[in-house]
Amino acid sequence: MNTHDDSKPGNTTTPAARPKRRWLIAAALAVAAGAAGVSLANGLPALPGHHGHGGHGGHGELMALDPAAMDEHIDKMVEQFAADASPDQKARVAAIAKAAMADLRPTHEAFRQAHARAHALLTAPVIDRAALEQLRAEQMQRMDLMSRRALAAVEDAADVLTPEQRVKFAEQLKAHMH
Repeated sequence: MNTHDDSKPGNTTTPAARPKRRWLIAAALAVAAGAAGVSLANGLPALPGHHGHGGHGGHGELMALDPAAMDEHIDKMVEQFAADASPDQKARVAAIAKAAMADLRPTHEAFRQAHARAHALLTAPVIDRAALEQLRAEQMQRMDLMSRRALAAVEDAADVLTPEQRVKFAEQLKAHMH
């Protein structure tokens, strides 16, 4: 449920900027959905801009990083995608991203455990369809949790950036993903 209220006093989002903001949020959701899909297919969630098992540092490898290395990676990503942001904006966006990653670390571990469980269920002498369905439902709940947390982080970061910066960010993200 989106609890963001654009009618709050002090909101600088103009009606004309809302479609661009929605596009940015939709792009983030698409990225989250894509990461979740790769998670189910490969057992490791993929991070946008990383190429999974091809030796380029997939999301599974990122989540395995110690917190300091993860913080450094996030700082580099913020610098790349928000290059024209002020130092204060960069610090705030990085803090939002770091908090989201920390919140999602246990969910990532649950995905890894579920992957092992799926492997065991699918290689058993008898296929337990009820257990597989239960596992699928649990994974969908995890993906929903991840999507909600990612959306909250994107909304919080969008509040830090100006509409012009969000447009540039969206353009850079689009170019990076293609």
